[in-house]
Amino acid sequence: MGVVLLKNLFAYGQPTGAGITTTSSEAHLAHKTRSGEKAVDGSCVTPTSLSSGDIESQGPTGRQTPTEPDPPCNSKSWIRGAWTALTGFRPTSRMISDAIIGLADGMTVPFALTAGLSSLGSTRIVQLGGVAELIAGMISMGVGGALGAKAESDGFKAKMADTLKLVLGSSADAVDLVHETLEPYGFDLGQRNVISDQLRQSSEKIVDFLIRFHYQEKEPDSSRPWSCGLTIGLGYGVGGLVPLIPYFCVGVHEVFLALYISIGVMAVTLFLFGYFKTVLLAEQDCEKSKWKAFKGGLWMMGLGGGSAAVAVGAVYGIQMATPAMEH
Repeated sequence: MGVVLLKNLFAYGQPTGAGITTTSSEAHLAHKTRSGEKAVDGSCVTPTSLSSGDIESQGPTGRQTPTEPDPPCNSKSWIRGAWTALTGFRPTSRMISDAIIGLADGMTVPFALTAGLSSLGSTRIVQLGGVAELIAGMISMGVGGALGAKAESDGFKAKMADTLKLVLGSSADAVDLVHETLEPYGFDLGQRNVISDQLRQSSEKIVDFLIRFHYQEKEPDSSRPWSCGLTIGLGYGVGGLVPLIPYFCVGVHEVFLALYISIGVMAVTLFLFGYFKTVLLAEQDCEKSKWKAFKGGLWMMGLGGGSAAVAVGAVYGIQMATPAMEH
């Protein structure tokens, strides 16, 4: 009984439903379903033929849960599919999140800076100041992302060490944590004792159980620090390069022409970025996702435009209030 319960726990990532007991025959039937075998009467066993006690169809509260996820929104699938087809690489959700962080900062901070420096009337100043800020921002954002990911990894290792110390030092406290973890899922005292007795036979198993189910921690990828730093840094560089390009395409004294071009380019870019960012992170409901994505595009465009307006106003105000320096 205890072995069956533990197998279900570690195989499916959650305990059985509230008040549900899984008999050996039910567990055997569930195994046949997953392995594609047939039932005793020769008919093919399907998930719908299982009883409500099957671990695969039960949530933490014992209510029946859908066996199949809702189909993804077409726009989200199209974006991810196109990216995979073009690059041959499928990014993880964490990498998408890191890229969004880098792009968001890269398209707002350098844009605001270049717009503010435009008040000085020289594209050369904007070029030098923009490139310097872009390089410094890439390094700063990349290092910050790497350090943050490293701290996350160190925190997980510290939690593992503390849990192992608890298990080796006070077995009773560790068992109490196991009972505390299982109780909300409807396990009675007898079931909790069976599971805790099984886990106590191996310190590795009980530590793994507590980390996964009690603390709900997941071990970060060993390559996470450098991939996080690289993704955020490159995202910042790509995003920050967009508002700078117009200033390299006009004359030295045509700074305001470059500013107007940069504003137009960034308005479109910020809207598209906000739109597709929301699509990638939105829920399955396609109609709601489209409207939410449209609002996300407007919000991103307003954020970047507002930052640029504040920067232009600040530089212009300082320039007007400060007497011109004489050489």
